[in-house]
Amino acid sequence: MKKILLIVSIPVLVSSAFAFSASDDASNYGGGWTASSNGGSGFGSWSLSNNDVGVPSGPYAGNFIGNSTDGTGNINTGTNQSFGMYANPATAFSSATRSFSTVLTTNDQFTVNLGVNFDNGFKGFNLLSGGSTVVGFQVGGGARILTDNTDNATTAVYNYGGGDALLQAVIQVINLGRVDYEISRISSSGSQGVLFAGSITGITGSIDSFEFYVNNTEDGAAANNLYFNSLSVSEVPEPSTYSWIAGALSLSYVLRRRRS
Repeated sequence: MKKILLIVSIPVLVSSAFAFSASDDASNYGGGWTASSNGGSGFGSWSLSNNDVGVPSGPYAGNFIGNSTDGTGNINTGTNQSFGMYANPATAFSSATRSFSTVLTTNDQFTVNLGVNFDNGFKGFNLLSGGSTVVGFQVGGGARILTDNTDNATTAVYNYGGGDALLQAVIQVINLGRVDYEISRISSSGSQGVLFAGSITGITGSIDSFEFYVNNTEDGAAANNLYFNSLSVSEVPEPSTYSWIAGALSLSYVLRRRRS
């Protein structure tokens, strides 16, 4: 009986190590990206806000599903599909907010791909706790991490030219008071590799939602848009967990051999 219980416990351990996952991409929105739409899994519905007026003097602001190569490089999924946002000229804004189905906890890792070209205005994303920014990334007159508690506040030299400005952001919850972040350039042109990396400490609330935003860009050129895609949350077990699993699997194999 003990042998059977040990063998059955292994998949339980593995499933608990990867308990929370979420994923979504623009190919899930064939009917359009609208308020309250909810593609993928592991997230709440989108909340969209903009101050689009549409008259000749503007402001012009909104969101769409479109081809990221119209304004930057290729982060598309499906049939040339990425999330896109625009807001121009001054005073224009567009934001897209969404909750996680459960708050992020230790070892949860949030990943998203970004397409950002011209750096006029402001565009980026924030991970939020109760509506307050825990960590954010912004492009506008350069690029920067938005937080007061990072151990590395250096503003990177952001080479956004060449029409191929792709970034990947990876943010991992290390414990309930700390997150680590890494923003990397993944384009085929421009400076490559990690632009920002560091830790944020002193966090007092759980990360429960996120937002993407654009405001105050110069005009309606596609290169002024924010594109993003391939949102995911995965749980990255600690190395000790992998060792425990490997040991349990080895023991299970030995027990099976003895029974055969």
